[in-house]
Amino acid sequence: MAIQILDERISIHNNSFGGSEPLSTLLLLVGDIGLQVVAANPLNTSNVRVSLVGTVSVDFAPPTAESPEPGTISLFVERGGDGTPGTGVTIWQEQFDVAPNASLFPISITAADFPPAADVLTGQIRYVLFIGADSPFSLVLSGPAVFNGSASAGTT
Repeated sequence: MAIQILDERISIHNNSFGGSEPLSTLLLLVGDIGLQVVAANPLNTSNVRVSLVGTVSVDFAPPTAESPEPGTISLFVERGGDGTPGTGVTIWQEQFDVAPNASLFPISITAADFPPAADVLTGQIRYVLFIGADSPFSLVLSGPAVFNGSASAGTT
């Protein structure tokens, strides 16, 4: 069956530099999209694929405490769920170690998913991006935080 472009969505939590949302072990939702996949039913229900990309910028919250221990930034993408961490299926996750007073750069993610037919039959699939930090020093979401996704179906 020919490739069908089903949907494309964007989620912008912050589109400029200068944010100051504190990061902690309590995960922060920074991206939330619902991809419409109803056009894949019934012929392409098992042939849906999803491409997801995102960027987040993290920085130290002034003043930065001196600590010999590194911190960890965690990012998670979940399929389904209600926007609360752990209520969906984790399809991508990554952890980044951060040394005190290191240079921090925007973090970009790329993920893909082949959602199960049962999820495709619902007509819309929700994807969310979470960020959190476990650190002896303070980290903040400091700039752009965006999450984009597209869904297509077909076999050729």
